[in-house]
Amino acid sequence: MGDAIVLAGGGAEPGLDPAVPNKGFLEVGGRPLLWYVVRAVRAAPHVRRVAVVGPPDAVRAAAGDAVVVPDDGSIMDNVARAAGVLGARDPILVVASDIPLLTAAVVEDFLAACAKDSADFHYAIVPQQAMEQRFPGVRKTFVRVIEGTYCGGNVMLFNPAVMDRVRPFVERVVAARKKPWLLAQLFGWSIVMKFASGRLSIEEMEAKVTEILGITARAVIVPHPEVAMDVDVGKPENLEMIRSALRA
Repeated sequence: MGDAIVLAGGGAEPGLDPAVPNKGFLEVGGRPLLWYVVRAVRAAPHVRRVAVVGPPDAVRAAAGDAVVVPDDGSIMDNVARAAGVLGARDPILVVASDIPLLTAAVVEDFLAACAKDSADFHYAIVPQQAMEQRFPGVRKTFVRVIEGTYCGGNVMLFNPAVMDRVRPFVERVVAARKKPWLLAQLFGWSIVMKFASGRLSIEEMEAKVTEILGITARAVIVPHPEVAMDVDVGKPENLEMIRSALRA
């Protein structure tokens, strides 16, 4: 059993009501997106405590009794500060605040998959087929590797003991997650060429992370589109799919 951090920081985005701090507080079905995410994470049996990083007053209004950590700095700065507030020693689950279709069962499935293969860092990826079967017409950035075609999820599990070592690299990965050519460049040109030709494997990517950072990293294939169906204000059709799913 470990702790969880929900990231609800960052500034307002173009297209949002100025009164909304950021998209984590965009209301869908009468509730902010953050509310749905915290509810799902809190209900997962293997999650002990939940900390939310974001504007304190807005977080308290949306997340109830979660531990509140003020937003200040980069994503990994916020993760590190929240981990320090929690005093976490066990692996920490990190979740974005804009995936309101997340459920406790999906959280548990991800944690169970991580437990099968011990590593310092686990990152969820979702098969394109699973995404498009659940959400026909969904707009996501998919990456083709030998094992299949995937998009990145918005959940990860990491060992807090390696935080300082991986922080710069993870920040670059997060910044490039919707730009696969930039993501590939983080791993060297041989990886870039294999990526471009579709000959890159997940195992090669994992091995390269170990080589670069000296930690073990695993891509966890999660057949649940809920972990990747995030709100992008530039993709209104995805938001409408989320609204329809919540109404259902």
